[in-house]
Amino acid sequence: MASHQAVTEQVGEGFLWDVAMLPVYEGTERKNSVVGGASLWTLSGKTEEQYRGAAEYFKFLAEPESAEFWSTVTGYIPVTDEGFDYLVKKGFYDERPYKGREKAIESLTYTPVTPLTRGIRLGNFVQIRAEWTSQMQAVLSGQKTPQEALDDAVKRSNTMLRKFERTYKGKTLP
Repeated sequence: MASHQAVTEQVGEGFLWDVAMLPVYEGTERKNSVVGGASLWTLSGKTEEQYRGAAEYFKFLAEPESAEFWSTVTGYIPVTDEGFDYLVKKGFYDERPYKGREKAIESLTYTPVTPLTRGIRLGNFVQIRAEWTSQMQAVLSGQKTPQEALDDAVKRSNTMLRKFERTYKGKTLP
């Protein structure tokens, strides 16, 4: 949904567009989507003072007013139900430029979370996503066939995963 902000800023008032759930094949059961944006992590091996600071920061992010700020400025979604309810009560999603952003919440919470829909934990995820995007752009610009692009994305992504494995060899990640 972060792209919602960019589209809203780029199109004029007269350009009518809307947001909808991604379609699913007939006979397929819809599942909740997976968060694909940035993540915040608290790592082990820090001081008590650093953990207190991290907890305070997470507490700040969870405040409804923080949800309004981040949703307004970046297009990100609220990180708590309380933040989402706060925005709904204020009419945040009722009119342009924020109308439709509530679909992200609907998509993420459509079904109960499962091990396959709780979020992506993939080493070098950001780099792999950038590689996939680059390959899809090559398809759309006619530089590669879809199969060539997918094969290249797999090859390059696997190289990044092997690097991640070497970096964390012998370590147990949470």
